[in-house]
Amino acid sequence: MVKKAINILIFLFIFSLYFVSFLMIYDTFRERKLKGLENDALDQFDKQVKIQKKPEEVENVDGETISYGRYTILGKIEIPKVGFTSVIIKEYTYNAMNVGVIKSYGADLNEPGGTVFVGHNFRGRSLFMYSINRLSNGDKIYITDTAGRKMEYTVYEVLRNVNPSDTSLYKEYDGFNITLITCEDDDGKSRIVVKARA
Repeated sequence: MVKKAINILIFLFIFSLYFVSFLMIYDTFRERKLKGLENDALDQFDKQVKIQKKPEEVENVDGETISYGRYTILGKIEIPKVGFTSVIIKEYTYNAMNVGVIKSYGADLNEPGGTVFVGHNFRGRSLFMYSINRLSNGDKIYITDTAGRKMEYTVYEVLRNVNPSDTSLYKEYDGFNITLITCEDDDGKSRIVVKARA
C-alpha cells in the first residue's frame, strides 16, 4: 500500500513538472507571438506614415486608413521615460488590446478635446501599459496620427486606485488632452489613470 502511494506521488510530481514546463513554453510562445503582432503593426504604421516637420500645417488631417488584419490602426503612442511604444487601434475588443492600445473615447487623435486610451496592464510577462504607473508630472507622451502629425503631451496628473466605474474620466476638455487607463492589478478592481495635455 505504501509503495503504491509513493508511486502515485512520484507520478503526480513528474506530471506537475511536465505541466509547469508546458505552461512556461506556452507563455513564452504567446509572449513572442503578441510582441511580433505589435511589432508588425508598428512597422506597417511607420512605413505608411511620414512624420510632418510642421504638424500644424497638415491640410489632410484624416490621413490614410491603415489596416492590420481585422484592425484599423489610428496612430502610435510613445512614452520614452518608461520605454513604451505601441500602435493605437480603433476596434475596442479584448483581442485588439493584445496587439496595441485602444482609443476608447473622445476626439480624434491630435484634435482638441479629450481622448481616452486603454490597454492591458500585463501582456504575457511584459508590463505593457502597467509601466505608466512610473510616470509623473512633466513626463512626455507622444501621439502620432496617420496624417503624420506628432504631438507632444505633458503629464499633469497621475491617479492610482481609481474605481473602474468612474465616468468622470470620459469628458470633454478644452485644448488637446489625453487620458491613459490601465488596470492597477490582475483582478481589474482598480485603475491607474494618467492625464496629459499638449
